[in-house]
Amino acid sequence: MTMPKQASYAEHLVKFHASYNPVPSGCWEWKKSTFLSGYGAIRWEGKAELAHRVSWLIHTGSIASLWVLHRCDNRRCVNPQHLFLGTGADNNRDMFQKNRWKKKKDQSGEHNPWSKLTQVQAEEIRSIYASGGVSMKKLGKRFGVSNNAICMIVNRRTYAS
Repeated sequence: MTMPKQASYAEHLVKFHASYNPVPSGCWEWKKSTFLSGYGAIRWEGKAELAHRVSWLIHTGSIASLWVLHRCDNRRCVNPQHLFLGTGADNNRDMFQKNRWKKKKDQSGEHNPWSKLTQVQAEEIRSIYASGGVSMKKLGKRFGVSNNAICMIVNRRTYAS
C-alpha cells in the first residue's frame, strides 16, 4: 500500500477524516463500512483496505510488511496514537497477554449446529449395525442421513464419545 498521487491525496484525506467519530475513550471509531472481521474498510488507490492501516500510512508513514496493531483493542479505532507496528507473533502475544483469545467450542457430533442426529441416535445406529442384518444404506434411510454419515458413525469418526 502506498500514498496516492498528490492530486488525489487531499481528496483521500478529506474522505478519511470524514469517516470516523472521536469517542470519549480517545478512539476514532470508524463509522463507514467494515469487513466481516469488524475492522474498518476504506477504498484506497482502488483497493479495499483496512482503515487502521490507512490511518497509520497517512499519519505515520511506511508500514512495509508489518502489521498495524491496536493498543486499545477496538477494531474500529483508527486513531494513530492507539496503533503500533508489529509482527503476527507480536499480535498473538498481545492477544494472549490481554486474554482476548477464545477457545473454540466443541462442535462435534450433536454440538454441531447442522447436526441431524443426537449422541443417543448415533449409539443406537452402532448397536443396530453391530447386531447385523441391517445395511448402512437402510440405516441411512431410517435416520434420514447419508450412507457416508452412517459409515462415519459406525467407524467412530463422528459421534465418537
